[in-house]
Amino acid sequence: MSKQIFIFRGAPASGKGTITKEFIPKTPGKVAYLELDMFRWNIHLCDREISEVTKSEHRLAYKNYLSVLENYLDDGRYTIVTEGLFAWNDDGPHGSMSDILTLSDRYNVKAHPILLYADYEILWRRNQQREYSVPKNEFDELHEYVMNEQSEKEIKLDVGKLSVKESVHKLAKHLPE
Repeated sequence: MSKQIFIFRGAPASGKGTITKEFIPKTPGKVAYLELDMFRWNIHLCDREISEVTKSEHRLAYKNYLSVLENYLDDGRYTIVTEGLFAWNDDGPHGSMSDILTLSDRYNVKAHPILLYADYEILWRRNQQREYSVPKNEFDELHEYVMNEQSEKEIKLDVGKLSVKESVHKLAKHLPE
């Protein structure tokens, strides 16, 4: 089986966590799941309010994420599923798809960049219904950061129109036999 990475990106409330958790059981072989937020909120930014976290701290979490990702890419025994608030090519505090694609190429891992999107109002309503709602000003900033640039290389799923099951079914077509 060829080495592969599935890279999910999307604005807040686009369903990155929900869809990846449904996608992983359909993925053959060993899977490594790397969630950028885990590096941010579960490692060194524990018990902090968003307003207390600096851009340099977000950047540090992203650099830690890239280090672990590179270890899994180098190891080569896992299909990698990862998700985050990545921009396409912006060197901002939340990372970029281009960094991940560069690493994937370095280790000869076939990359599947995936953009989860929906109309802004749909995502904002979903955000407000979650247990933790991203404040409006930060939501707007993150939405712009993620959605500012897109690529023809991405698999694009309109999660405002597709259910989780339909989204996973479309993605399963990209899985190895």
